[in-house]
Amino acid sequence: MIIAVLGGGVLGEAVAGSLVSGGYEVVVAEKKEERIGELRKLGLNVTNNNRAAVKEADIVILCVKPKDVESAIKEVSEEIKGKILISMAAAVSIDFLKKLAPEAKIIRTMPNLAVLVREAFIAYTPDLNVTQKELEIALEVLNTLGKTCMVDEAQMDVMTAFNGGAPAYMSLIAEAMMYAGLEIGVERDLALTIVAQAMIGTGKLILQGKKTPSEICAMVATPGGVTIEGLFEMESFPIRHAFMKAIKAAVEKARKLSLSFSEH
Repeated sequence: MIIAVLGGGVLGEAVAGSLVSGGYEVVVAEKKEERIGELRKLGLNVTNNNRAAVKEADIVILCVKPKDVESAIKEVSEEIKGKILISMAAAVSIDFLKKLAPEAKIIRTMPNLAVLVREAFIAYTPDLNVTQKELEIALEVLNTLGKTCMVDEAQMDVMTAFNGGAPAYMSLIAEAMMYAGLEIGVERDLALTIVAQAMIGTGKLILQGKKTPSEICAMVATPGGVTIEGLFEMESFPIRHAFMKAIKAAVEKARKLSLSFSEH
């Protein structure tokens, strides 16, 4: 199976690199000469010819910016007919893609940057003309990049803000804790390693250990202990409210972006 990745930006590079690590044959289509050189230094197979890449591919993964979707699809409109098209473009609906490539088998997705290490959460919505067999083939590819879950397309704007932005929100927490470590005398790299490992471990406690966040807090914070002292101090700041407001604002921004495409 050959996979064409249209767009060699941050997401395209991450997707292509992870798929190659997963054993797939991948060709990246990228227009910028400087970027082509950078991708080739990483050992990726790169071309500046979108049509050639799509023509030889079995599956096409769209990783361009939303504003570039229309031109990218129009360029390969003939070559993409009958092929599975996995779109990772934020805010771009299946209906918009179908107008550009009516004969493609479209699956809209929203991953996050963790595709780079094959640990992403990937929300997906298949078009009605995608067969069960085609969906299984696409999911085999997507599962190489992380965990997948089908959602209603109406939830995709929420997925853009909540899932797409999740690594940035987690990184903000990691940075804050790292600085706290520096302030109390923990060496920078060690502090960051402790925080990152705690994030991995906590994630596994939730996913594999089936523990809720409140259960984990209760297990760590003993009466009159060190952790409860820290948690008590945190409660004097509106941390939860800040995250809720931030994500709500991001959802509203994603919906505005989607609206701009639906009005085409």
